[in-house]
Amino acid sequence: MSSDSHGLTRRHLVGAAGAALGLSALPLAARAQAWQPTQPITILVGFAPGGSADQIARQLSYAAKDIIPVPVVVNNRVGAAGAIAAQATADAKPDGYTVFVGGGSETTSVGHFRPLNYDSRTSFTPVIKVSRAPSILAVRADSPFADMKALIAEAKKGAEKVSYGSTGEGGIFHATGIVFEKTAGLKLLHVPYRGAADSMTALLAGQVDSAFGAYEEMKPMIDAGRVRPLALFSRARLPALPNVPTMTELGVPVALDNMKGLMAPANLPEPIKRYLHDAFRKAMQTPGWKDYVAKSGLTQDYADGAAFQAEIVSAVDLIGKAIGK
Repeated sequence: MSSDSHGLTRRHLVGAAGAALGLSALPLAARAQAWQPTQPITILVGFAPGGSADQIARQLSYAAKDIIPVPVVVNNRVGAAGAIAAQATADAKPDGYTVFVGGGSETTSVGHFRPLNYDSRTSFTPVIKVSRAPSILAVRADSPFADMKALIAEAKKGAEKVSYGSTGEGGIFHATGIVFEKTAGLKLLHVPYRGAADSMTALLAGQVDSAFGAYEEMKPMIDAGRVRPLALFSRARLPALPNVPTMTELGVPVALDNMKGLMAPANLPEPIKRYLHDAFRKAMQTPGWKDYVAKSGLTQDYADGAAFQAEIVSAVDLIGKAIGK
């Protein structure tokens, strides 16, 4: 081969390398040439309109309207603590057009309480983690339990002397109660309700001594002085509740967040996963989304798909160990 031919070959190689490097700096649409959505993307939500999962889905949909060139539609498939929406996603084609809001009950706790036709470890492709909602145990403002230590002391006087409400049998807050019992060495009386609104209503009516829930769902009643949060079942304090300790601080190391993120069917091709991750990550940086986070009390907690999956598996294992499975 002549020197000119060698030079030409080197120029071609250098040019190709430069083009590859330049591609990584291009905008989202240009980098995902291998896949572009051509029909509406559906976000399935396993809980009723107005709840935290529904709000997250709708706010993400709105925030992505100028980023994703097709409509992003929210579809509520309510029931079975979110398992109906999860199953519909597991059964869908891995084509990028169906995702669901997962990471909570439907992917961490429900499978320990009832048979499911999907496996949280293998049936999904986690795309992006959006938030975590620290589990809070709260009491009425006039409760005799001045703090968490008082509640624990009363609970240790006898099995089921202290009751707690949750958002449903097998849900993440029911599971948090079980992990709490196992770690603290006590037995509470669990009273399941059909969602956060019913659980909070029961607490205010004096039907239960305490209730587990997420901060963003309890926030209006906390702000109004109607309920008092005793402790956070999370790895860190909430900036919005600086005086509420974590259970670990109180000597009972229990941390189980109600995570939320987008998950697709298993075997989602990498270019589609990358496109969806990048698009919704960009949506989380828009002013509208940031305003929602600030006003709602949502604890934003971004993670990519791999890290999100690791957290889900960790929660599944923690709950299974407490239940004895």
